[in-house]
Amino acid sequence: MGYDFTTIIDRSACGSSKWAGMRKIDPHTGPDVLPMSTADMEFLTAPEIRKGLKIYIDTVIQGYTDPTQAYFDAVLDWQRRRHGYEGKQEWIVTTSGVVPAIFFLVNLLTDPGDGIIIQQPVYYPFSLAAKLTGRRLVNNALIRKEETYEIDFDDLEAKARDPRNKILIFCNPHNPVGKVWSREDLARLVEICAANHVFIIDDEIHNDLVMPGYRHTALPTVSAEASRICAYCTAPSKTFNLAGMQLSNIFIEDPEVRGRLSLSKLMGMSLSQAAISYEACRLAYEKGEPWLEELLQVVDGNAKYVASFLAEHIPQARCYPLEGTYLLWVDFGGLGLHHKELERLMLSAKLFLDEGAMFGKEGRGFERFNLALPRSAVESAMARLLKAWQDLQADWAANGRPERLTLEAGMKMPDFTYDTPFASGLRFVEECGGRPVVLLFHRYYGCSVCNAAMDRLAADYDAVTAAGGQVKVVVQSAPERVREAMGGEKRFPFDVICDPERRLYERFSVFPADTMFDLAGDDLQALLPMAASMFFGSGGEAAPHEGLQDQLPAWFAVDGDGVVRRAHYGESIFDVPDAAAMAEAMRGMGG
Repeated sequence: MGYDFTTIIDRSACGSSKWAGMRKIDPHTGPDVLPMSTADMEFLTAPEIRKGLKIYIDTVIQGYTDPTQAYFDAVLDWQRRRHGYEGKQEWIVTTSGVVPAIFFLVNLLTDPGDGIIIQQPVYYPFSLAAKLTGRRLVNNALIRKEETYEIDFDDLEAKARDPRNKILIFCNPHNPVGKVWSREDLARLVEICAANHVFIIDDEIHNDLVMPGYRHTALPTVSAEASRICAYCTAPSKTFNLAGMQLSNIFIEDPEVRGRLSLSKLMGMSLSQAAISYEACRLAYEKGEPWLEELLQVVDGNAKYVASFLAEHIPQARCYPLEGTYLLWVDFGGLGLHHKELERLMLSAKLFLDEGAMFGKEGRGFERFNLALPRSAVESAMARLLKAWQDLQADWAANGRPERLTLEAGMKMPDFTYDTPFASGLRFVEECGGRPVVLLFHRYYGCSVCNAAMDRLAADYDAVTAAGGQVKVVVQSAPERVREAMGGEKRFPFDVICDPERRLYERFSVFPADTMFDLAGDDLQALLPMAASMFFGSGGEAAPHEGLQDQLPAWFAVDGDGVVRRAHYGESIFDVPDAAAMAEAMRGMGG
């Protein structure tokens, strides 16, 4: 090969967000372990781009800079040559990235309450574009097949017919499943959206990264109608590892939509990009093609290696074919682990990945592997994964496999021992005394949302006792922490079960949210007052946090004979019953 795709670069001191995330999880990770998460590459920028930028820095004043004609010519020629797309210069709106463009367009083309259709499992900013702007997330989930994924066109058509659903955010090639959609698929998708006046935000940031043997079709090339109803979002960032340049080229034929996007840039005084970003893009498109062709061979080889390794050593795992992107989608469901156990397995192997669940519930049990890194690092990662899996199996053989239950109506509730702020070693069955009980899992005692819910429950607790029942509330806090917060005196008429080691949460599969942004369910706006504390750790909510900040609630109504009569796993931090609902669940259970 003519280019260097083998040298491992230590990025720990250069501000790499991916490396910083790895070190935050494990500060002791050495430079020999490369993160395989965020979609940028562990390869140096193509030498043609590096050389050209050095000349540019030495010769050009870095003042306010607009795109040059040479820049536009390079962008248009690249699209024509690589994708057969005859875009026009006046259709291009430059933005600081594809994701910002998606947010701009959602805000410009819809109103709060309107529906945004996405196709999970999919790149998580798509859901954020709906939730953070007060729109409704409408999931047209992909159909998972044995060896591929398909679009559920019947469901898409039904959702597109709803006039409240205004936009489809589409991923082509698809991140994370690695699917390159066929022209036939795209034509049908366009037909449905056009017939129902649904605008398509077409994210094609990975469209240059198509593996040998596959052919990509740019959506606007499907038909004149396709071009008219879409924003074709492109960038050199993934292709040439230039994400830090913060530049994308958004092609919009519709003059009204294009004008509104340009006006929104004006309103935000975001009129141009960094001067050097335009030059990096021009150099990439004019001189970077040979580097890209070698890169594709490297990524394809890495994908084949991982698939072969897993088939031989961990056959319970299954790789979906990597058709496009450099992100391999692997199904680990055959290991028999729930998705949080799977995450812990990966961390024990020092594999720092993007967990499948962050792309939607459909991704639980999957892992996304970034394969844009040297083969030696891939081989090291696979060796660590195999050892971690073998060690876990050996531990099960020696000590037994931990009990993991998803409670359902009709199941017998297992007995367990628990501590409260004022007593220890209590037995659940004995303490219930043959009376119905609601076992309610909250977040932790210092959580303002949970504390307010517990105060409301205490105020209305007569409804529970009138129904012949009782409530026991589980929190992730330590007994001494709760006792101190209560001032040394019992504050509530119900037991507060302290589970700081999360044994009950783990045993009964009371999971945290898939991401912090999912903690609010469909109402992310409701968490905005707490956002600084929860997402950025700057003031706000009570500290310290006694447990997982992203913990979701759950509740189980158990009758006097110890049989679960109702089981509910919460979808958001607010998804807890009030005293009346608990009383209704226990009424008539006996006791």
